[in-house]
Amino acid sequence: MLKSVLVHVHDDSGFDGRLTAALDICRAHDAHLTCMHVTPYGAYATFDPAGGMFTSGVLIEELRKRQDELQRQVEERLSNEDVRWDWQAFDGDVAQTLVSASSLADLVVLGQAGPQKGDIAHPLPIVDAVVVHAGCPVLVVPTGCDRIDPTAPVVVGWNASEQAARAVRHALPTLRMASAVHLVSVGNRAEEFPQTAASEYLSRHGVKTELHNLTPGVRDTDDVLHQFALDHGAGCILIGAYGHSRLRETLLGGVTRYLTMQSRVPLMLSR
Repeated sequence: MLKSVLVHVHDDSGFDGRLTAALDICRAHDAHLTCMHVTPYGAYATFDPAGGMFTSGVLIEELRKRQDELQRQVEERLSNEDVRWDWQAFDGDVAQTLVSASSLADLVVLGQAGPQKGDIAHPLPIVDAVVVHAGCPVLVVPTGCDRIDPTAPVVVGWNASEQAARAVRHALPTLRMASAVHLVSVGNRAEEFPQTAASEYLSRHGVKTELHNLTPGVRDTDDVLHQFALDHGAGCILIGAYGHSRLRETLLGGVTRYLTMQSRVPLMLSR
């Protein structure tokens, strides 16, 4: 079972939805919710001609006021919820702070930044950086999604990778609760871990699966997987995130990146 859920608190258009989603998950698993707010002062820093860096006292005070007001609103809402929770506030790099906290969490809940850039109303574009380094699965909640049904079907995007295999193992609490689990392969790729092996593994953990092999045709793999999830009323798409680190740069795979920005179904990622 999931017992420790971490949600990123930020004053953006997707926050109410991901907070509600996190609460839905905590109720279903009787889990504790940690609300984590991170103020990235470095993003507001100004460089002086001598090479120094500073943030004005007026700006710091304004950021503190915004944080205090957001905390007040969240605490007022959570005081009426039947979920155990706590509030944590930090200063620093948002993605790195969440990654550090994920080492003692069972799930991190983030917002979907979408393709727009530079719009402060949208969730921060931190999914890539968090997923590749997180110590637990990450749930990306689309903006506009205001509920999550933990018992809804789950679609597993199976591409025979080690990352997909780990994602299945890490998501066992979620898969056990789902009313149906669809193992979906798209295309005809040689499989190091056959789809049937994944099904057998899950069956040993009490999870029944339905196997699907889909042909993409003229559509992209991500579009086929996403449409399948919509057609089957999935509450979540589970995929393994893969990436590499070179000069501290991380990249998610093409299918993963598309879904993190545009999926209308909550997306659970694990590496």
